[in-house]
Amino acid sequence: MKPLSALLAFLFVCIAINAQTVSTFVGSRIDKNARYLFYLHGGVVTVLGDNAVNQSVPEWGPYEYSNICDTLRRRGFNVISEIRQEGIEGKVYTNKIVQQVDSLLKGGVSVSNIVLVGASSGWDIVLHVASVLKHPHLQYVIMGGCWPGTYKDYTGIELYGHFLSIIETTDPHGTCIKVFEGRKHLTSYKEVTLNTGLSHGFFYKGRKEWIDPIMQWLQQK
Repeated sequence: MKPLSALLAFLFVCIAINAQTVSTFVGSRIDKNARYLFYLHGGVVTVLGDNAVNQSVPEWGPYEYSNICDTLRRRGFNVISEIRQEGIEGKVYTNKIVQQVDSLLKGGVSVSNIVLVGASSGWDIVLHVASVLKHPHLQYVIMGGCWPGTYKDYTGIELYGHFLSIIETTDPHGTCIKVFEGRKHLTSYKEVTLNTGLSHGFFYKGRKEWIDPIMQWLQQK
């Protein structure tokens, strides 16, 4: 049985504060002037829920999912996120997010006000969303997802849009450059390297070390 905290985290919808929200869905009332951020968490949250600790590497600390969502909200975004459940294929979440992004675009939200952020296993969904939407100007951020041979898993799909990759020098996962090489439909790709000393746990909390580069990248585009 999942811990009670995991079940509560899956169901939670935070109340609005300063006009920004954290929610599991876009909702029927779309503010075309708002900024929307989709956050896709890492795999340990799927298995153990909010504030999960990977017992094989406890030094990474708890994965503070709610803290991350709330920190991103305080940066001025309506955050769309939910705890994914075990046993549900990634394509289910891919299709759901595709529909949500499409509803925002049809509701008049500027593409420059939409960004998807995927950490660790969440980045796989981000890539598949980009492949399905085929929008040249959508913005995607990926963190901590690439092993040396990861690029082989994506040779069969096309990628569209702007991508920012954030990696950490002490993380055993590394550069994502090979995933994006030779992509004829890719609009842009940038990779930022951090030196936090936190290994794969660098994104386990809403730290400015990885959030600030995202904000800077969005402002430059």
